Amino acid sequence: MLVVGAERMSRILDWTDRSTCVIFGDGAGAVLLGEGDGYLASKLYTRGGDGVIKIPHYAGKSPFYENESEKPFVHMNGQETFKFAVSAMAKDLAEVIEKAGLTQDDIEWVVPHQANIRIIDAARRKLSIPEERFCTNIDRYGNTSAASIPILLDEINRSGKLKDGDHIALCSFGGGLSSAAGILKWIKK
Repeated sequence: MLVVGAERMSRILDWTDRSTCVIFGDGAGAVLLGEGDGYLASKLYTRGGDGVIKIPHYAGKSPFYENESEKPFVHMNGQETFKFAVSAMAKDLAEVIEKAGLTQDDIEWVVPHQANIRIIDAARRKLSIPEERFCTNIDRYGNTSAASIPILLDEINRSGKLKDGDHIALCSFGGGLSSAAGILKWIKK
């Protein structure tokens, strides 16, 4: 199964809003998942609502659209996003690790959504997984949204860090306020 994550955030950013435009980047990535015992556990959570992260749609010049005041750009309450993300990433990771029958010591690599290095660091401090096992590339690409995990997974694979049998923890969060995490066992073919 091919899992693809792609985002072109630059087209929905207000380039005069420094609280969002400097955060996001465009990107695409894919991961090929094979059959077998490599998928160990996952979790998906959605709180619902757009009070914290919102991207209004654009109706164009339709005479049937009543609210022309909202521009079709990313709107984000940074403090609330931070609080939700830190809590959700740490909680989701702990839950899926336990669900997979593993301990935090069994995790060789954590591949988190690359939203913000402060979020990743704060979530990491709530867990007992060493800092050097948390992978990041946000310093080079920004937040490529849905593409961030497959891009980073490809980078650590190409670097030779991934070994057969490694347990990899993936975690993410996003709009609507949603979060997800999963545990994979890396199987080299």
